[in-house]
Amino acid sequence: MNGEVLANRYRLLTLLGRGGAGEVWQAEDTVLARQVAVKLLRRLEGDPMDAVQRFRAEAQAAARLMHPNVVATYDVGTADEHVFLVMELVSGPDLAQLMRTAGLPSGKLVADIAAQGARALDAAHAAGIVHRDVKPGNLLLAPDGTLKITDFGIAKGAGTETTGVGVLLGTASYVSPEQVRGQSATPASDWYSFGCVLYELLTGTPPFTGPNVEAVMRQHLDAAPEPIHRADVEAPLADLVLQLLAKDPADRPSSAADVTALLTAAPNTQVLPLLPANDVLAAGKREEEPEATGTHRAPKKAFPFAKVMVAMAVVLAAAVGGLMLRQGLAGDPPPAAAGGTPSVPAAKASVAPKPTPEPTPSRTPSKKPSPKPAPTETKQQNPRAALVQTLRTLAAQVRQTEQDSRSKAPREAARDLDQAAVALDHGNLESAAKNFYDARKRLAEAQRNRRWQSTPQISAMFAAVGQVLPQPGGDHGDGDGDGDGDGDGDRDSGE
Repeated sequence: MNGEVLANRYRLLTLLGRGGAGEVWQAEDTVLARQVAVKLLRRLEGDPMDAVQRFRAEAQAAARLMHPNVVATYDVGTADEHVFLVMELVSGPDLAQLMRTAGLPSGKLVADIAAQGARALDAAHAAGIVHRDVKPGNLLLAPDGTLKITDFGIAKGAGTETTGVGVLLGTASYVSPEQVRGQSATPASDWYSFGCVLYELLTGTPPFTGPNVEAVMRQHLDAAPEPIHRADVEAPLADLVLQLLAKDPADRPSSAADVTALLTAAPNTQVLPLLPANDVLAAGKREEEPEATGTHRAPKKAFPFAKVMVAMAVVLAAAVGGLMLRQGLAGDPPPAAAGGTPSVPAAKASVAPKPTPEPTPSRTPSKKPSPKPAPTETKQQNPRAALVQTLRTLAAQVRQTEQDSRSKAPREAARDLDQAAVALDHGNLESAAKNFYDARKRLAEAQRNRRWQSTPQISAMFAAVGQVLPQPGGDHGDGDGDGDGDGDGDRDSGE
């Protein structure tokens, strides 16, 4: 067949590969004078006219999919007993060839393949195209490192062999549980198959193997894949692959944004809740509950100011103060001591009130001539001022995460926190609390949707302030309305 010309245009030059569905040739487009790849598929099943028309429609849909990580489709036609597809020529191996010739790729390369493949699937699904046959042989790696997925929508139309439940024989290792059950392939099925490919790139074998196709398919339905153990594979990548292999389609990542968020999530911050822990909330509720008798004399809405101020002093001094000093966030105290000596470490300044009573006669005069120390003392000892400063610092910290977020939540939450600081500074505790919990709710929702990631500092500061700032209309809340502090919106079962 070498040298044969198809449709008076495409001259076949070199056989690149042969598979169950047909052959792939390097060819020359004699009209445009460029190198292309021509995939020759064996005759389609069923009525030839209907089959060719169906295949052409799928090829046209694939041709409309223009994306850097998708092999471009140029043309489709028929020649004798063959249907052929003309595609972009990628001068690089597919991932199956890569593993055979070069061994397993590095963890870093697999993470890059994951990100690029996710972008390709995203683009296809947005265009209404489901691949249905994601496997190493359909993922090509160009010399410059660009991943390109080929054969979008073609495998099903090409009449490849199937089992009784519609599973492609050649790709049983990469088929989703729902396809094994005989259900139609969906975008979630593509994500599962992609997870199988990544698993094989990291371990050398697909997630499930067996003596025959049926054994493999049973494992897709009910077996858990072995954990991934490789020194150069970071936890976020291993976690991503296992999430892609979830049996329930709803539990799988479903977009390039999801994949990127999971790949870039730091393991030590992924589990940090934005909201306070259950035991802290329970303790807060016990403190807030009225003592003994049955009069709801002081509803929590009333915001007992003195009580909150005392709590602020204790909690902020222990939690936020230490945190801010450790992270270098206590940037505003220096202006208070800007007049002279470097602010006599805060620890000494706070202990200073006890020695003061000794020189009783000079106490009154010393207050008037030196007004500067007085504001420093009161500012350091005033829990409300400390909380105002904490809210402003927290707003700044949240604002810094905006550039790494795919949501406007950080910007809006920072604005809410600034407003909370202003309201508290003017003595409006209720308004301050409302703005604070609005900010926390925004961020909790963004984090649940994997569009924003908290940091240890932000989580700790939210937790500390949440312990002392009453939630409007009720207890110290968790910001998602369920009271369990996990930010998922669902009440715990109590188990």
